[in-house]
Amino acid sequence: MADTLYLVDGSSILFRAFFAIRHLSTRDGRPTNAVFGVLKMAQKLLRDHDPTHMAFVFDRPEPTFRHEQFEAYKANRPEAPPDMVVQIEPAKEAVRALGLPVLELAGYEADDIIGTLAGAARSKGMDVIIVTADKDMFQLVVDGVQILHTKKEDALLDAHGVEEVFGVPPERVVDVLALWGDPTDNIPGVPGVGEKGAKELVRQFGDLESVLAHAQEVKRKSYREGLLQNAEQARQSRELATIMCDVPLDYGPDDLERTKPDTQRLQDLYREMEFFSLLEELPGSPAETVEAGARPLDEAGHGALAKSPWAGLYRNDGLLYFSDGDAAWSLPVKDLEPALFSGLKLCAHGAKSVLRRLGPERFRPGKDFVDAAVAAFMLDPAGKVRPISELADLYLGQRARPGDGAAASVLLARLAPRLLKELDEAGMASLYQDVERPLVGVLARMEAAGIGLDLPYFEELNHEITSGLERLEKGIFQAAGENFNVASPKQVGEILFEKLGLPVKKRTSKTKSYSTDNEVLESLKDAHPVVPLILEHRILSKLKGTYVDALPGCVNQETGRVHATFHQMVTATGRLSSSDPNLQNIPARGDWGPRIRRGFVAAKGCVFVGADYSQIELRMLAHLSGADGLKKVFREKEDIHTRTASEIFGAAPGLVTADMRRAAKAVNFGIIYGMGPFGLARELGVPQKEAKEFIERYFSRFPAVRDYIDGVRTSVLNTEEVTTILGRRRFFPGIGRAPKPQQQALLRQAVNTTVQGSAADLIKKAMVRVEPLLPEGARLVLQVHDELILEAPEDKAEKAGEVLGKAMGPARFPERGGRKSPARPARRGGQLSSNQWSWK
Repeated sequence: MADTLYLVDGSSILFRAFFAIRHLSTRDGRPTNAVFGVLKMAQKLLRDHDPTHMAFVFDRPEPTFRHEQFEAYKANRPEAPPDMVVQIEPAKEAVRALGLPVLELAGYEADDIIGTLAGAARSKGMDVIIVTADKDMFQLVVDGVQILHTKKEDALLDAHGVEEVFGVPPERVVDVLALWGDPTDNIPGVPGVGEKGAKELVRQFGDLESVLAHAQEVKRKSYREGLLQNAEQARQSRELATIMCDVPLDYGPDDLERTKPDTQRLQDLYREMEFFSLLEELPGSPAETVEAGARPLDEAGHGALAKSPWAGLYRNDGLLYFSDGDAAWSLPVKDLEPALFSGLKLCAHGAKSVLRRLGPERFRPGKDFVDAAVAAFMLDPAGKVRPISELADLYLGQRARPGDGAAASVLLARLAPRLLKELDEAGMASLYQDVERPLVGVLARMEAAGIGLDLPYFEELNHEITSGLERLEKGIFQAAGENFNVASPKQVGEILFEKLGLPVKKRTSKTKSYSTDNEVLESLKDAHPVVPLILEHRILSKLKGTYVDALPGCVNQETGRVHATFHQMVTATGRLSSSDPNLQNIPARGDWGPRIRRGFVAAKGCVFVGADYSQIELRMLAHLSGADGLKKVFREKEDIHTRTASEIFGAAPGLVTADMRRAAKAVNFGIIYGMGPFGLARELGVPQKEAKEFIERYFSRFPAVRDYIDGVRTSVLNTEEVTTILGRRRFFPGIGRAPKPQQQALLRQAVNTTVQGSAADLIKKAMVRVEPLLPEGARLVLQVHDELILEAPEDKAEKAGEVLGKAMGPARFPERGGRKSPARPARRGGQLSSNQWSWK
């Protein structure tokens, strides 16, 4: 059996990987997505085909002989993204470390090297597989040379396969390209002849010269005239599209035999690029593997743990593993005493989950404990939550075998000082110690407490909404003149745009069918009576499915309460999120929002006590920017949206209309979220020119806000990071090199992070402050971004409200320029309800 030579179009693979795999980078911001994609492709080829000979072939940046033939060759090709360019050399290095040759030659393209080697290999009796997604390579297919097409699920194409996929046999590919041209490479082809026409002409007449010879016989006028007037251009295009197969090379197919991978170099590369999943796949130990046998925890173990700087804690099923960084001990969960738990300087991973299983009311860690997952996420807020072994590999160069709880506890003890050192160097030590660390226990207890749900009330609400939906459907069918599935976008589109003849606003990107999204329907509200009914039906259906139907199913059968999960390690801004169910997304306004909230009830003998920060993000913007005009509005307890409307419309506050206030509100929040004239115009339904004027008037009245935003944008372009009021960092690697549309989106995120992230810092700090001061029996049960809700015994409610108001009250933060001033609360004291959560 003949040896097979695999020739991989490295440039094509790298390009596809860069756009297919997004948002992959190291902690310090170096992009790694293209390198990762190239490595995965190389591994797949080696695993699936086990070739004896294989090479990756890359283009060089220098001009080639084709540029000498045709000066405009590739002139229209956009410049390669900088984040991709910086990965080319690391990708080559990684391929070499796999034991595979990397080929390139100045003055020639990868296609030419591949064509030359393919011919040389065939002359030696070798088979050739070319790995590419480039249609130009189809011309190289002959007996013994096939294409492994990476766009066609790695289909292996021989001459027959090429004809099936491309429409002509391999020997006619260059003739098609001569007529069609190639916009990517700026090969002109014949004007007026596209892909379909080029293939039809070649199938009808044969090669290029035959097509040109029969040009007068071509029936289609644009084709005929194009051929007659551009014959020489077509010939030149064919020459440019033809792959050279006699490149002067210093090596041949025999020199491309695989060699043994350089495991040590791969380990170094994978660790440097933080490819931990690839690191685990390497044979041998990519990092020092820690092994520790655990002894039952005895007095000697107690003593060693008490004296150790840090004690690692790992829970595995019914056992707890403790370590002082060297030895490890095990203890059944049922035998753990709260005093031992709180008396050690513990480091756990995902401590909230551990606390929930132990019982967060009884088991409270000491003030110095470390949650390795939370600390690591603060250091890399855009990344995933790394498991213990990955963190240990990253910071210590050590690992534990999967399921080895004793070794995991050893690694956690060793990780604690390193993570604290990293936080200190990043300027986030205080944020961790004062806010994020104690918040772990607060959230665990809040999750354990849960919140009550009035099931009979929700059943009544369900019946009412179901009846409302039925009435709406009858009205919709009457207005439309026929029955249809209101939940089907396709059928809604047919009714609106085919039967009723409403103007088509846009089509879906994939199927090109009528778009009936809410933005489209909002723009058609006045066009036909059926449209607002469909919109109302959608709102009601969503409320029913998302809340009224779903929430009763989330009630824990043992406690009779809903226990949502609150996440510290999801959002890069530092905001908490919740799931199972998402209690932070319960609607607050409209006809149904407050009614859904009324279905949440306090325990018997208790009431809810709540307080929220009013307009906290706008207040934070006023504080951070130092805008005196904005600060004055809040100090004088004016309505910020009315005041803004007064400023941008030049009207006295008493003359501000509801529409003017609505526009001002959109401007106020649009400024925070970086909304430009286009977005604001769409939000308000006004021309862009008018929206632009609103924004300009706002900035002319509050110039300090514009200065602040411009300052953040300039800073993040230089430093690739922003910080919140308490020093939380968010990184924007490569923002200065990003394409303009992407860069503008990242700049908006950067500005928003400083405001929204600072507001998140404030509410978290309030949660940490309020919990230890609450009267007996009172407890935090819910946080909804700027709102805290307590459950308290009726006779302790007033006291709980006072505590809540104090905890959310004035705090001192540095202003821009280092000045100090209070960040004022929006509401002093808690607001009492009956036993229902219904305010806001």
